[in-house]
Amino acid sequence: MPDLLKVFAVTTGSFIALFILAKLMGKRQLSQLSTFDYIIGITIGSIAAEMATNLDGPFYRPLLAMTLYAAFSILISILITKSLTLRKKIEGTPVILFHCGKMYKENFRKNKLDLDEFLMLCRDKGFFDLKDVQTIVLEENGKL
Repeated sequence: MPDLLKVFAVTTGSFIALFILAKLMGKRQLSQLSTFDYIIGITIGSIAAEMATNLDGPFYRPLLAMTLYAAFSILISILITKSLTLRKKIEGTPVILFHCGKMYKENFRKNKLDLDEFLMLCRDKGFFDLKDVQTIVLEENGKL
């Protein structure tokens, strides 16, 4: 029974820590995720799960790791707000995939997007014939 209480206490603690860290990192972590934000979120969640299930080690190590990940995320958010060059390196830039009937195959290759996936994304946007479209841009978040 003491193990169950410890699991409950540590799980509650990790949940509270995740909630506080998510609030500190801002709404961006919760809505439109960049690749960087997604990686940070997954990593913090993984550490929290480890914290909640590992009964052998001290709880403060994963808590410190989660806090450090959140601090790095906040620091990088501040830096990319101040530096356009760093923002482009970390978050990427929009890329033209199609313009006036021409497909930019090099941009497809650089973004690891194949023609079938591109056409599916176009259909999701309601475009079934590329003749109806002048320009298609792939945004940093992977959406057209």
